[in-house]
Amino acid sequence: MAWFSFQRSAVLSLFAGLALTAWAAQWAAGVVESEARQEFQQASAIRVLQVDKRLDAYHGVLRGLQGFFAGSTEVDRGEFHRYVARLELKKRLPGFQVVGFARRVALAERAAFLATVRSDRRLVAEGYPAFALRPQGERPEYLAIEYIEPAQDNEAAMGFDLLSENARRDAIERARATGAAAATAPLTLVQETGRQTSFLLIVPIYRNAASIATMEEGQAAFLGVVYAAFRMEDLARGIFGDDVQRLDLSVDDVGLVGTAAGGVADAQPLLRLTSSTSKSEGASYSSERVLDFAGRQWRLRIDASDAQAVVKRTSTVVLAGGALISMLMFALLQSFAGSRARALELADAMTHELRESEARTRAVLDNTLDAIITIDEQGLIESFNLAAERLFRYTTTEVLGHNVKMLMPAPYADAHDGYLRAYRQTRVRKIIGIDREVLGQRADGSCFAMELAVTEVIVNDRRRFIGLARDITERKKMEQLKTEFVSTVSHELRTPLTSIRGSLGLLEGGIGGQLPAPAKALIGIAANNCDRLVDLINDILDIERIASGRMNFQFATQPLLPLIEQALEANQGFAVQHEVRLELVARPAQGRARIDADRFLQVLANLLSNAAKFSPPGEAVEVSLLRRGDRLRIEVADHGPGIPEAFRARIFEKFSQADGSTTRARGGSGLGLSISKALVERMGGAIGFSSEPGQGARFWCEFPEVMAESASMIVPLASADAPRVLVCADDADVAQLLATVLKRAGYEVDLAASAGQAGEYLGSRQYAAMTLDMGLPDETGSDLLSSLRAAKGGFEVPVVVISGSHDLATPALGGALAVVDWLDKPVDVQRLTAALKRAIHGPASRCARILHVEDDADLVHIVAAQFGSLAEIIAARTLSTAKDELAARTFDVVILDLGLPDGSGLELLPVIQGLEHPPPVVVFSASDTATRVDVQQAVAASLVKSRTSNERLLQIVRELTQPTQAAEAAGARRQLVTAGREEQEMHDNKENDDER
Repeated sequence: MAWFSFQRSAVLSLFAGLALTAWAAQWAAGVVESEARQEFQQASAIRVLQVDKRLDAYHGVLRGLQGFFAGSTEVDRGEFHRYVARLELKKRLPGFQVVGFARRVALAERAAFLATVRSDRRLVAEGYPAFALRPQGERPEYLAIEYIEPAQDNEAAMGFDLLSENARRDAIERARATGAAAATAPLTLVQETGRQTSFLLIVPIYRNAASIATMEEGQAAFLGVVYAAFRMEDLARGIFGDDVQRLDLSVDDVGLVGTAAGGVADAQPLLRLTSSTSKSEGASYSSERVLDFAGRQWRLRIDASDAQAVVKRTSTVVLAGGALISMLMFALLQSFAGSRARALELADAMTHELRESEARTRAVLDNTLDAIITIDEQGLIESFNLAAERLFRYTTTEVLGHNVKMLMPAPYADAHDGYLRAYRQTRVRKIIGIDREVLGQRADGSCFAMELAVTEVIVNDRRRFIGLARDITERKKMEQLKTEFVSTVSHELRTPLTSIRGSLGLLEGGIGGQLPAPAKALIGIAANNCDRLVDLINDILDIERIASGRMNFQFATQPLLPLIEQALEANQGFAVQHEVRLELVARPAQGRARIDADRFLQVLANLLSNAAKFSPPGEAVEVSLLRRGDRLRIEVADHGPGIPEAFRARIFEKFSQADGSTTRARGGSGLGLSISKALVERMGGAIGFSSEPGQGARFWCEFPEVMAESASMIVPLASADAPRVLVCADDADVAQLLATVLKRAGYEVDLAASAGQAGEYLGSRQYAAMTLDMGLPDETGSDLLSSLRAAKGGFEVPVVVISGSHDLATPALGGALAVVDWLDKPVDVQRLTAALKRAIHGPASRCARILHVEDDADLVHIVAAQFGSLAEIIAARTLSTAKDELAARTFDVVILDLGLPDGSGLELLPVIQGLEHPPPVVVFSASDTATRVDVQQAVAASLVKSRTSNERLLQIVRELTQPTQAAEAAGARRQLVTAGREEQEMHDNKENDDER
């Protein structure tokens, strides 16, 4: 019985133990399975987070590239290579296959684009002669891959048209329409040698300063894209590292965000990773997440295949240890502890990887040379890289969450919130996408000049603004040094050259007596070489003024044909030196444009001199004035050797010459065409050329035509009591032109087409003056004057002769025949009106007294020699001496240099204006900076040394010494000041409107 009880107890104990063991095994299996499932879900979430964060990092790099393009007018291949290399993407963000830039090219621009890329030698010495667009064929537009990094092993992608394939084109169209990043559907890269599936991440690039507030504006301003290509398996290895071998991971692209896609039939596989364990066993657990990335939906599925094995092993251990409760508990505790440790270790590893990913992204931003600051729509700072800390001298913790206006001085800080508020309400861009020079404020309150580019990005439906700032203090200092250097060059070179050229001109004119022939030849050589040196200095200074935006223009609407004829006449001497002819071969009936006449003549002089230099002896340089739609085109054609193909791309660059031998044979500085291009474009025109080897070259420039006012709208300027002038000319067009000019100058005009008709007019009316063409149909102008002089009562009317051929013998009789001036055709209108004023009002009654304020004694002597007995020249070498002279006596004119030993000549203007009878002032200085509007009222004329001939200076001063002309000049100055002030007010109002 006892045995039985013991046996029964044993059996009961066995059954109880077995039951307890079975229950424990069941309970342990459930616990293990629950923890395994929880561990799997946590690991799956961390892996999805890893993928999401890494894709955000890749997105951020492309946005940085977008900002890099926005911060530069044109990013060339070398800059793109250096920028991408500095990012060290292979090391810091593994997974990138390639980063590139694709440019939008219209069909009409294809040939020019191919030529530009093939000749691009900034990165590779031999260029890219084999570059071509692929696939071949004509399409309305291309999006051709132009830059690609790394270039090695990716040559097959160069020139590939991204719009030629559906998946790429769909993503590009989304990016271009929305301005946001776009990912492609799964595809195979053109340079792929294996079978990996890939995709592209694309970010649009828009033209700087262009508005993209609407879809149409975005389409018009679209310049191209920056993109990154990823091979999915390489991407997974870059994210998960060695852990990729233990993953059961699949990624499918299920369509665009917001569509009804997502079914099995819609899925396109992107990635399949299977561990060795899952090949032999089915998956126990699985997790599926949908991830939105750059406009597309990715379905990530993660499977666990070893979970059931863990559960079975736990049950076996529990069952085997059922006899020993202590061992069972120990085994259970060990199993639980091990499971928890593994879960914590996996979580820690994934967290560590996430931190490393963030650290790599931060390292890219912190190693960028430019300060990068990100703000939200309220202006609060969200990120602040190391370059920004160095620039503004704040730490990141000091600025995060604060308004960005803390980095700005007044008034920028006061107005910043208003700018953001206006943009949120109107979405009208003022500064986004535009490089601006502004002031920044450091932590210590000091201000500095910086260049700022602002880019707008949208990430996860949140709008942010990225600012790229660069300290330009040193650049400003260099610009100031350059300006001071140019000012020094202007004074120290132009002043002695003016003396040299003036002296040579006086010697050529015979002031020193008759010179022997050898001496004349030597003086001619010296004068020619002095002119060449003056031209070179003027060209260099013009280049500097154009580059700094200080070139002054005086725009007026005027006919082009008289200016072209004037240019031909002025350059005939240069053409004769090269044994060629200048011919005007085509002209329209009318043609007016709004231009600066002096700058226009400078452009034509450059084009004509180039054509003359390269024309064979005996040939003609042909000049045409043509109408092309609503534009007027001036063409200058030669019959020289043409322009070499290799030189055409550089022909408008500074100091460009086809080769060394050309430079020695033809002369020139290589600046003329560069200056011409800048002047034409500043006047609203365009310039270009065409050439065939061996058949010469044809340069052209064109300007928008301004339609002439109808006759009914022209108001005559002459009054009833105005002086009456007789115009005697047989050419009806010339006569009408002279009549129009003289009526607008304030004269009454009668027209006589013959000598007989002129005699009738002179016998019946009183005339203050007359103009006379020497070639009349019934008798010569000389005979008419002789007969008038011999008539009873004599002939006292002043005469201005206009002739097509300048007879040197005839003007010598001018004194006897009352000839005031002798003008060649085409007529210089300014000289004609000046001659008539001189004839009607008469010369000054006394010798003019002129104060010449100039520190260069040689130049004072040269100017005095030019005036001779016509004026009394009083020299003053300093400001103090000039003030003493002005206090001691009166002067008719003051010739003023700006650079004096004891100060600027402008300091003398208030003294002159304070006199009882202030004389007119002629600024004659080596500096050619534009005169300020507030100074123009006190200055009658502003002349530049080495640009002003002896005759021009003499003419201006003589006109100012005549009381009537001086009064008219003062009125013209007042009109100029009023117009300048109105233009400045309009400009200021426009700037205020833009800021608002």
